[in-house]
Amino acid sequence: MEGTQENLPVDRVELDRDNPRIRRFLEDYEGELTDDRIALALDVAADTGEDGMGATSPEKLRNSILANKGIMQPIIVNRLADGRLVCIEGNTRLWIYRDFDATGVEGDWSRIPAIVHDGLEGFEVDAIRLQAHLVGPRAWDAYSKAKYQWELHYKHLMPLDRLVDLCGGDRRDVQRSINAYADMENHFRKLHEPEEPYLTQRFSGFVELQSNKVKTAILKAGFSLDDFATWIKDERIKGLAGVRQLPRVLSDRKARDAFVKKGLKAALDVLEKPEVNSTLREASIGQLARILTEKLEGLPWPEIQRLRADPDDDMLRYLIDAQESLTTFLAELDK
Repeated sequence: MEGTQENLPVDRVELDRDNPRIRRFLEDYEGELTDDRIALALDVAADTGEDGMGATSPEKLRNSILANKGIMQPIIVNRLADGRLVCIEGNTRLWIYRDFDATGVEGDWSRIPAIVHDGLEGFEVDAIRLQAHLVGPRAWDAYSKAKYQWELHYKHLMPLDRLVDLCGGDRRDVQRSINAYADMENHFRKLHEPEEPYLTQRFSGFVELQSNKVKTAILKAGFSLDDFATWIKDERIKGLAGVRQLPRVLSDRKARDAFVKKGLKAALDVLEKPEVNSTLREASIGQLARILTEKLEGLPWPEIQRLRADPDDDMLRYLIDAQESLTTFLAELDK
């Protein structure tokens, strides 16, 4: 696909209302879909990556464009049969140029470098988007990639082999991504109230769910994928490593009970049974309470800072368990 390079007036180029990166933010929007609304969605989408990686933030991009007095890479535009110009790659750059032009930022921002294609078909537009964002340096977040792949495969009937070719990845990875998106939509979305933010950052958990070992463990233990979605939402499981531990946890009755009540860390404690020496076991409750108080009061400040930064630390879990037991015990005494 070859296009011609032109400097286009920024007010003639339309923002892409079908941009896959922002589609999920606009799906439930009611009312007229203005350019301001699209720009806001572009801004939000850049800040929702699961690991902080991926798309350059709008603020960094603005600073880069100012420093370089323009963009280094032209946007890509599709000229439709009726003459309309639609930006299919580079929407954030286009919006920044428009904003600079409207607010009088020093420089000429009224025109933007663009590669213009005439009458691109849907599959050609898809190919450009895929190459620019699924395998290029300006990646979409994992959920948006999977959503787009799912739509291309199931809604637009793009063969999986063709999709894999465009993505430049592995067939198994693309299939896992599509299946993870389907599982997330079928089991996770319904747990959210209409006005509640949809936690797409949890998508990685559904990718790991695609392991046969994990799904088998869930079903053999008498649970469902709805249960799994609830565990993800309630943060009984965090991250890929947590999902990988499920077969081990669910196969042990005591660990399974601890997991359902308190979460994965408590279940792993049951399995691992940390050693406690005989001297501690023989100490009275009063002695243990006294030494615990002394230890806590003498805890160094750097250790407190470390624990604040790592709320999943084993020591904090043991303290919370002790607090719960102590609260219950004292409540019984008050009766």
